[in-house]
This record gives sequence, C-alpha cells and structure tokens, in this order.
Amino acid sequence: MNAISPGLAGSGAGIAFEEARARVLALVERPLPAEEVPIDSCTGRVAAAPVRARLSLPGFDQAAMDGYAVCTSGLRPDAWLPVAGRTTAGEAQGWLLPGSAHRILTGAPVPVGADSVIAQEDVLQVGVMVRIGMAPDAGAHLRRRGEDIHAGDLLVREGTLLDWRHVTVLAAQGIEAVGVRRRPRVVVISSGRELRRGGETLRPGQIHDSNQPMLRSLLQAWGAEVRARPVVADDAASMRDALCSASWADLILTSAGISVGEEDHVRDALLALGGSLAVLKVAMKPGKPLGAGRIGDAVFVGLPGNPQAALAGAVTFVRPLLARMAGTEEPGTLAARAGFGMRRKTGRAEFVPVGLSLRGTDLWAERTGPDGSGRLAPLLHADGLGFLPAGQDAIEPGDPLEVLPFGAGAAWVGEAAGA
Repeated sequence: MNAISPGLAGSGAGIAFEEARARVLALVERPLPAEEVPIDSCTGRVAAAPVRARLSLPGFDQAAMDGYAVCTSGLRPDAWLPVAGRTTAGEAQGWLLPGSAHRILTGAPVPVGADSVIAQEDVLQVGVMVRIGMAPDAGAHLRRRGEDIHAGDLLVREGTLLDWRHVTVLAAQGIEAVGVRRRPRVVVISSGRELRRGGETLRPGQIHDSNQPMLRSLLQAWGAEVRARPVVADDAASMRDALCSASWADLILTSAGISVGEEDHVRDALLALGGSLAVLKVAMKPGKPLGAGRIGDAVFVGLPGNPQAALAGAVTFVRPLLARMAGTEEPGTLAARAGFGMRRKTGRAEFVPVGLSLRGTDLWAERTGPDGSGRLAPLLHADGLGFLPAGQDAIEPGDPLEVLPFGAGAAWVGEAAGA
C-alpha cells in the first residue's frame, strides 16, 4: 500500500465529507476480539454473539398476588370453602384438595388442581373458612409458565450495546457472564509548545490544553479504554517518539499538528515510521485539516487543534470508527427544525453547535453561539452538532435540520414522542 493514497486531499477544499468518512471507516476491517465479562460489568459493552434464553419465564405457573388458589369448575358465587394448605414463594408446588381453597402468596407455584387465584381482599375469612364473592374466571391472577419468555427466545442480538435492561433479563436467566467485544484502546496525543496541563502556571503566550481532556472524556463515554500522553513538543522527533510509544492502541488520536505549517509535524512523523494516509484534508467546517490512515496495527486519526474543529472530527469520524471496532451500529442522528437562519458558502459540509428543546411534538435546534472554531462557550449549552450538507447555501427558521447528538439521541426521540 502506498504511504499516501491517491486523492487523499481531494480538491483545494479537501475530500468530500461523505467520501472521507467512507475511507476512514474502511480502515476498520473487522470488529475487535471477544472476551467474557461478568454481567455486572457488561453495561456499556457490545455483545459479541447472540444470547438465547436458557429458561422459560416464569418457570412454572405462579400466583400473581396474595390470595387463595381455587378450582373454578363448579365453583358458585358466595361459596364457603375450607382453607387447606399454604404455599409461599420459594416452596415446592402443593396440592389443592377438592372443594377447598389453598392459601397462596405472590410468586408461589400454583398447587396442582387449581386454575385461579382469588385476591385476599375479595374474600371474607372466618376461622379456617373463606367466603368468596363472585366466582373468578379460570386463569385469574395467574402468571403462566413461559408467558414472558420461552426457552430459546432471542434475548440479545450480536452488536447490541448492553445496559441495565439486558443485565436484568440475563440475571433472571441465571447467566453469570456474557461475551462482549474488547473495548477499543485509544491513545490521545496533544501537541503544541503553548499547551500546559491544568494546574500549571501559564507564562505569556501559553494556554491550558482543553482538547486532550475533552477527547478523553468523549472517548470514555463512547466505550473506549483511553491512555493520554503528555503534551508533545512541536518537533518531528518528539512526535515520532510519541507515535512509537502508542503500540498498545487500536486507535491513535492526535490533536493539532496535522496541517501543513512549519510547526506541524504529525504527517511527516507518521510517514517516517512507515504509516499511511487515506485522508489528509476534508471539505468540512470546522475541521478541514483532518488526517486518517494506519500506523502498524493501529488506525490513525489526526484532528485539528481548534476545540470545535477537534470536536467535529471526533463526533463525525472517531465515534463511528469506535462503533465499527466494537461491531455495533453507528450512532444515529435526530430530525429537528432549525430555530435559526444563516447563509453560507457551498462546497463544505458544516457542523454548528446547537441546543435542543421541545416545542409541542417538534424538536428544535438553536445555535448556542457565534462562529469560531476556537470558541469554547458555545459548547456549554450545546446538545449536538447541526449538519448542513456541502451543497446547502442557506437555512431558514423552521427548516429541517439533521443533528448529531453528543449523548443518547433516543432520549430526545422519546421525549418528542411523549410530548
């Protein structure tokens, strides 16, 4: 494979966004290996294989409430019945004596011969006798064996992102461990002589590094195992050393240094180490100087240095990459209405920080701040990025707008449906 793929930078504006995404996702040839973890550790992991029910649930006919098990055949309203027998949850199945009522508590197996449970509040008890009111229908207040889940039912599909719902059902099946995809391992490298960690004193011209903490937080939320390198100086040797030390990773992610300035050394360091690039410049705003390829066994993505540009690249390229590594579906988008208007030059896809709110049953997206890829304040109130395709020159209030949510888009969909 050539170190630089043909057309990796496209035109002067860069490779079309959709083509660049396709090239980047093609860098992942197969999901990561599977491993087995206890179910109490599987939340946020991706199922590596289907899981089918071992047991029918309920496993036996059981009482749905406290009361008296009876046989409805020949039972008349206002009948008096002697109470014979008692079964609680966790005990073996008992027997219903003919012409009697059997005391039963919620979850207990229904005695042989009974076909209904009368709620305890619907009987009058006097000593060892009970008087029923209306004769119940057969099957009243019973949970039938297998009415919830049948043995062999598909419980979890391969590629499912597991959460508390799956843990609950798997636990009820007596399953102790489940096969999941190994978490993607990501090394994050920030570069720039002006960058300092939090807590360090700033000298003239210096700033605190916000990209590395932002990316680390996003990656962890997206299910990755993350290691962050110390900030790398703006020289080729330091960048080569940083890349060499990241052999543990499935994905190496750099912030800044991917452009063509005299202080940008990521590209040259990558190629000097035998790496390759499939993308170098993308027709998107913000985030044009974005590179992607491979180095050794790892996928490489080089993000721009401005925070909003790094964020746009992470959401649109890195998040779907991680999903592909984990063998799960790429996060979806939300259909919203624009709460703002803007005119723009065509030729580049644009991503605008937006806040989401419900108006009636519609989801609306408002801009959270002015243009500027170096601005941080607009991120405080943003719920996602509004997407304007390269050919769209304007958007008016009320127009449809596709939004890439930062968090769980399903929450907004649910709220809109329930409004």
